[in-house]
Amino acid sequence: MRALIALLALAACTNPSLGVGFGVGAGGVSVSPVVSGTVGGVRTSVSAY
Repeated sequence: MRALIALLALAACTNPSLGVGFGVGAGGVSVSPVVSGTVGGVRTSVSAY
């Protein structure tokens, strides 16, 4: 279901891009995907974390 929502969001975006987010905490380093794009003139980002 999350993949479908992400695909629909990308279809509505201009300049869509996929990136990687990094976090460092007590448990070590975490990596999560980040999808970003421009919707209605506003730059938005969504992370799976």
